[in-house]
Amino acid sequence: MKRLTPNGPIAVFSDVHGNLPGLEAILADVQRRGVRDVLCLGDLVGYGPFPNEVAQLVREQGIPTVMGNYDQGIGFATGDCGCVYKTDEQRAEGAASLEWTTAAVTEQTRAFLRTLEDRFVLATAAGELLAVHGSPRRINEYLFEDRPESAMARMAAQDPYRAILFGHTHIPYVREVHGTAFVNVGSGGRPRDGDWRVCYALVDPERSSSTRLAVKLVRLRYDFARLAAALSTTSLTTQFTGPAGA
Repeated sequence: MKRLTPNGPIAVFSDVHGNLPGLEAILADVQRRGVRDVLCLGDLVGYGPFPNEVAQLVREQGIPTVMGNYDQGIGFATGDCGCVYKTDEQRAEGAASLEWTTAAVTEQTRAFLRTLEDRFVLATAAGELLAVHGSPRRINEYLFEDRPESAMARMAAQDPYRAILFGHTHIPYVREVHGTAFVNVGSGGRPRDGDWRVCYALVDPERSSSTRLAVKLVRLRYDFARLAAALSTTSLTTQFTGPAGA
């Protein structure tokens, strides 16, 4: 398990899923704020038309990155993205995404995805923070906000960190349970909470207390027209929601 020692606020994003304009909007906002420490919780690829460009930008920026379930499936060519679909329409979209992404990624991208970390521990002024993709237990476990408190408390007891940072559901929230902050940073490419804007989290350990981790969920508009234009040149189905009228 790799340890990081950030100094100051930490920008944390996840689930870009090949949305290069979304990622660029996040990195531009982070730079504007002067935040030096940036962390990615995985799923760089899948669904979106820019898997290679997203992976290249993250690699060039030297952003520490956790492996997501889609990164794992594409990087190791397993033929499975580790996704869960509830409807036939979702399964069809998922199959189209997996087929297109598998063919589109370069060997350089695939090799980079294989190097991503399982998890990070961040040593901060607020205590140790655990960074994973889905949950501390499984790379593709969905931790929704309505999980019973007893279940969250058991997880906090098993992994007694000041916070657990994760993504995977594409729905952001912050929930304090028995001294552990569960922070879902949302999606930097494909939100699922009814807000089309991409999302990332700003975590500020130095402004945190024992009862409240200082977290700001940041929503950003991005160039959706550019994303839509790129999607139209692929066999990917439209799986991204844009602004009204787009």
